[in-house]
Amino acid sequence: MKYIKQIIFQPLALCGLCLAIATPVVHAGIIDPTSHNLSNSSATWLEGRLGQGDLDWDSIWYGTTGASSTSWHAAVDGVGPTVSIYDVNYAGQNYLIGGYTDLDWTSGGYKHDSTDGFFDSFIFNLNTQTTHKSMPGNWGTGVYAIYAVSTHFATFGGGHDIFGGSYTLGGNAYSNWQGTYNLGLGNIIDNANNVASFTVNSLETFAFAPAASVPTPGTIALFSLGLMGLGLNRRRQRKAA
Repeated sequence: MKYIKQIIFQPLALCGLCLAIATPVVHAGIIDPTSHNLSNSSATWLEGRLGQGDLDWDSIWYGTTGASSTSWHAAVDGVGPTVSIYDVNYAGQNYLIGGYTDLDWTSGGYKHDSTDGFFDSFIFNLNTQTTHKSMPGNWGTGVYAIYAVSTHFATFGGGHDIFGGSYTLGGNAYSNWQGTYNLGLGNIIDNANNVASFTVNSLETFAFAPAASVPTPGTIALFSLGLMGLGLNRRRQRKAA
C-alpha cells in the first residue's frame, strides 16, 4: 500500500511545484502613499501613454505655493525619466497638467528630445486625458523638449508649452500654443489658440520603475503543497529504509 501512495503522491507533488513555477505572476503597480497629485485612474492612463506596462510611482518632490525652485532641483536633478504634475487654477477651475521626459533636469538650458532619434517627451492634461507629443516644428528639428535652468520649475517646450514659474511656486505661470508640443493644437489646458495664464497650487514630480512581481495566492498555495508533498515522501522513504 505504501508503494501505491508513493506512486500517486510523488507525481502530484511534482505537478504542484510545476504549476506554481509556470503560473504567471501579477504585476501590480503601486503609487507612493504620500502622493497628492496622482490617482489610481490617472496612473493607469499615464502607464498606457508611456507603454512600459504597470509601474511603481515614487513621489520624489512635492511643493505648494511658496516652495523654491532650488529645493525642486535638489530632488529631481540626475534622477532620470520623470513625470511632473501641476495642480493649477485657470479661469476658476482646477486642472492637473504636466509632462513626461527622459531628459535630465540638471541645468543646461534647452534640451533636445531627438538626441536618440526618437521624440519621446509629451505633455498632458489629466482632466481631459489628452496628450501633445513633441515633434519637429516651430522650434526646429532639434526639438526643445525641456528648459532646464536652476531658477525654473518643470518647464516643457520652446515658447514655453508649460511654464510652471521660477524661483517661487505660485503665479506667473502659463501654457502656450504653437510651441514644441502643440503644433496648432492649442494650449494643453483647453486647446485654445492662446496663452493660458494660471496660478500654481502645487507641483509633484515622480520617478517610476516597472512594477515589482508579486506571486498570486494560488501560486503560493501550489508551491507550498508541492514542497509539503515532497517532504512527506522523503520521510516515508527514510522510515522504509
